[in-house]
Amino acid sequence: MRKSIAISFLLGLFLLAPNYLLAQKIAEKAMAAYFKAKEFGSRTQWEEGIVELQKAIKIQPDYTQAKELLGEYFYALKQYDEAIKILESCSADKSFSARSIYLLSEIYLKQNNTEKAKIFAERYLQRNDKAPKAAAKAQQTILNADFADFAKKHPVPFQPLNLGDAINTSVNEYFPYLTPDGKIFLFTRMDGYQEDIYFALRSDTVFSQAMSFGKSINTPNNEGASTMNVQGDLLFTTACNRQDGYGSCDIYYSMKQHHQWTPIMGIGKPINSGNWEAQPSFSSDAKTLYFVSNRAGGFGGRDIWVSHLNEQNKWSEPQNVGPNINTPYDDQCPFIHADNKTLYFTSNGWPGMGKSDIFMSQQTDSGWTKAYNIGYPINTEEDENGLTVSFDGKTAFMASSRSGGLGGLDIYRFDLPENAKPTTISYIKAIVQHAQTKQLIDATVSLIDLSSQKIIKSTTTIQGSFFTSIEPNKNFALQIQKDGFLFYSQNINLKEITTQIKPYEMVVELEPISSNSKIVLNNVFFDFDKSTLQPESYVELDNLVVLLKKNPTIKIEISGHTDDKGDAVYNKNLSQKRAEAVLNYLLQKGISATRLIAKGYGETTPIAPNDTEENKAKNRRTEVKVL
Repeated sequence: MRKSIAISFLLGLFLLAPNYLLAQKIAEKAMAAYFKAKEFGSRTQWEEGIVELQKAIKIQPDYTQAKELLGEYFYALKQYDEAIKILESCSADKSFSARSIYLLSEIYLKQNNTEKAKIFAERYLQRNDKAPKAAAKAQQTILNADFADFAKKHPVPFQPLNLGDAINTSVNEYFPYLTPDGKIFLFTRMDGYQEDIYFALRSDTVFSQAMSFGKSINTPNNEGASTMNVQGDLLFTTACNRQDGYGSCDIYYSMKQHHQWTPIMGIGKPINSGNWEAQPSFSSDAKTLYFVSNRAGGFGGRDIWVSHLNEQNKWSEPQNVGPNINTPYDDQCPFIHADNKTLYFTSNGWPGMGKSDIFMSQQTDSGWTKAYNIGYPINTEEDENGLTVSFDGKTAFMASSRSGGLGGLDIYRFDLPENAKPTTISYIKAIVQHAQTKQLIDATVSLIDLSSQKIIKSTTTIQGSFFTSIEPNKNFALQIQKDGFLFYSQNINLKEITTQIKPYEMVVELEPISSNSKIVLNNVFFDFDKSTLQPESYVELDNLVVLLKKNPTIKIEISGHTDDKGDAVYNKNLSQKRAEAVLNYLLQKGISATRLIAKGYGETTPIAPNDTEENKAKNRRTEVKVL
């Protein structure tokens, strides 16, 4: 891969070179050695080419064109000091080419000499024979140099920790991906020329021993750069040069069925095309896929695109995520955080440390915010190839070839700086099943902001499972409903919480509508020590109205309950009044009085010991029972 990058860069330089004649007369033997060196270079035999160029320069010390080519070959071998030395030795010559001025600016930027990088970039821009693309890149070098100067004066906290031999080996591990609930860790491993996908299970900061996905996914061809749904049974990956593919690289998927992964299949059009598609990232709500493509309609190079699943479970026509993220250069490695608002990606088109840096952008009502560099020394003068971030925004994972690793690229974790963190969230992860048979059932899930009484999210479970992110400082009603069943209700009050909140993981059992089936109305609220319904209760009660109207033959008992604090008689009277308040609300909504009974039980039927405030709150409840 490094050799191919060098070849591409040098070919670009050769294309930029003007067809000029040497000002001085060149000795025949020196010229012969020069052209022999060019032949070696065309075959990427840089070392052999260097030997010939050194011969040419020894014969004719003022052979500027040979010195320039020698500098390019040293650059290809990453011998930057040698490249600078030979190019600087002739940079004042009148015949010194524009391409070599350009190359010096790039080398100095890699060498962290931002002052010299700017000098030669500005000198290149003054040349009449500059090339448009290289001129744009020189302008980018000036921006990069300015950014690098600033970033190094204002470093961000960064203490990377190697994940150890559970994940890393002596070969390359990269493209990390962590599922939204933080429990499954994916990455790509390259052993020789073979790329395969591996996974490990994560508990807190401990990883199980990494395992291959097996032969149904990992084939003799290359697979890598993967993403997964939160349930861990749907995988998207990149595969290239397949007979069933559309272009050089395409996006494929596999499903886990009966504990086995199906062979990978192309995701098809409109996501795959005759161009290059790769590096998918799947949203936590299982509705959106981000990926990279060089298809027409972008801003240049590789861009990040997005496609959405519609109600018919079909992918929409991909849309470019726009100029606040994509540039005329390469924008890659997208990772959409579990908040479904924060996108991390790499780019060499925004001001950075010199090559590809990691950036972030957040989606707002008006679109994506302008790309933000997450800082030095997370970003360095070398390529950074992607980032994944835990749902709580605290921990990030990235690949690096820094010293002290196990070999090649290793995966590291580190605490994400405050200014690079996503939205503060937690999540709700649930399995919905039949209360009697325990079979998984699909149902409609709604998350409602009780203050505004607006639905924040509405979705349908997939094979009985769903995942949704939630933000602090709100009071939510979670409702799950399916025809023929009593709805499930849960209150998630985060009104006073502004920091990280614990995840909600639950098994929800829906009760079929039948005699004696009952539910707790967890989102019905009363004023303290009164029977006055609070407005936040209306969402829940309106849902009960819908249930009763859909099932006109059922009758219900509305029961009020209290904890054991205070006088028992008083508690019973209060619970009776509260049950009647609910009954009266239903009457006002058109439900017949013949279908409704209100009964107060006071403190006589607790569902938890009255030993803690949390348990007392559980006992203060309103229930509905089918008669």
